[in-house]
Amino acid sequence: MVRTIQAKGWLRASDFGSATASFEIRFESDGAVGEVRSELAVLTEAKAAGRANLVTEAGRWIAIRPLEMSGNRLTFRVLEDEATLNRCFA
Repeated sequence: MVRTIQAKGWLRASDFGSATASFEIRFESDGAVGEVRSELAVLTEAKAAGRANLVTEAGRWIAIRPLEMSGNRLTFRVLEDEATLNRCFA
């Protein structure tokens, strides 16, 4: 069974600022991956930069590497280890 976390917060692109976002993270055998929905401009900047951060409503930061973008959705790989990621949602 794959564990999934759904959350709201912000997507922060390196040089662009941030926008509200909703995201889902799935824990798989080779790490955590997910999908974020946010404003197109911030998604585009995150994809172009090759790195971004999700910020939880509690203020915890999660580093991600964008993979593919479609409309207002961006898939990503989480760059944090599982223990660090678990603390973000404890």
